[in-house]
Amino acid sequence: MSGGIARGRLAEERKAWRKNHPHGWRPAITVKQILVGIQDLLDQPNPADPAQTDGYQLFIQEPLEYKRRVRQQAKQYPQII
Repeated sequence: MSGGIARGRLAEERKAWRKNHPHGWRPAITVKQILVGIQDLLDQPNPADPAQTDGYQLFIQEPLEYKRRVRQQAKQYPQII
């Protein structure tokens, strides 16, 4: 599943959760799809809908520094298998 599709599915799930919560909500996507969606959002943030102002400003004004910091965070918190 591509990241764009995963991101769309995440948005659909959020809408369904808001509409139906707390009764009747059932997850329709897998953990893998959620993680792919998160990875896609980190790799290609949506500048039209920033979740964090500081990160947004850095992404827009200094994209190379933004990427450097993302890589630094990935090294600081490596994947545990």
